[in-house]
Amino acid sequence: MKLSNIQILRACAALMIVVDHCGIETERLSQSVGGSKLFDETAWGFGVPLFFAISGFIMVVTSAKNFGSASGAVDFMRRRVIRIVPLYWAVTTVALAAALAAPALSKAPPGDHLYIAASYLFWPYDCVTGYARPLATPGWTLNLEMLFYVVFAVALLFRRRIGLAVLFGSLGVLVAARAAGLLPGVALNFWGDPIVLGFLLGAAVGIAFNSGVRLSGFSAAALAAIGFGVVFLIPLPAGAESDLLPRLASAVPAVLILIAFALGPQADDNRRIWIAALLIGDASYSLYLVHAFVLRALSMVWMKGPLGALSLWTFIPIGMAIALLIAIATYWCFEAPATRWLNRKTPRRAVRSEPAPGRDGAAALAK
Repeated sequence: MKLSNIQILRACAALMIVVDHCGIETERLSQSVGGSKLFDETAWGFGVPLFFAISGFIMVVTSAKNFGSASGAVDFMRRRVIRIVPLYWAVTTVALAAALAAPALSKAPPGDHLYIAASYLFWPYDCVTGYARPLATPGWTLNLEMLFYVVFAVALLFRRRIGLAVLFGSLGVLVAARAAGLLPGVALNFWGDPIVLGFLLGAAVGIAFNSGVRLSGFSAAALAAIGFGVVFLIPLPAGAESDLLPRLASAVPAVLILIAFALGPQADDNRRIWIAALLIGDASYSLYLVHAFVLRALSMVWMKGPLGALSLWTFIPIGMAIALLIAIATYWCFEAPATRWLNRKTPRRAVRSEPAPGRDGAAALAK
């Protein structure tokens, strides 16, 4: 069975990121005619730390039975690679084709083949923007996800208590070293971004879930309200986006919202009211990867075509609708079939491990 609330939260996080990028594109369009930005999209980018918190939670809950097992660690990596690589490589190939067709759009100096290789291999690599961003820009979060997968797979080699100590200790030390300015090179500094703390907080919520901790509906609603209130009503602390305080200011409300959705009463996924949210949650990975391309293409059409006569505010619902349609089509026609096919071709290895704690165990999540 699924935790329906987590699918709904995935949909929420993905839609927030789409609104964030709508803000970026409308600002570009407005500036092209001498105007100013329509709205401050900063808070909507909160979807990214929310995704990281969800990721930490899901890894701990779905892998509760795999600690202390080499085969469990291998099976975890198999499932994660099958889940993210095919679509990411497809989107990266589209981005590469676009860069070859229009070199001005490329984020790398001409002939920098290492950048292209790094983009496919989830390796942080500086581009001409001065940030570690791959060809498919949203993939920068997947570079961190791959780090989480590798560290978590290592943690699964140990019994639960030791494995969780390895997980929290290794990533915590990495963040502390980055904050202290002790890390050399692009990759280590990228991996030490304090946004990693959101993943660890999400993992802590997963531990609580596996231990049987649950909230009442009132408590869950109050926590969710506080979390979203902090996001939209309180400005982030001053400083660079990747500094410790701004990252913590995003991670704390993210984990409050995750606690509310994960530990509170679950939505009935048989009710029609949740159909759209659950579908978007299923397609959230496709939406995350394709929306930026869709919105940029729409922006170019908007600037040169008849759509430019419309109010710029209409860009947001139009862009969101087109991005959703293309993302759902991508999920149905590519992501889901590719995942099923690869799972059939790479069967799951038998896992020997210690029993899972808690009443619900790892079976509470299907994805």
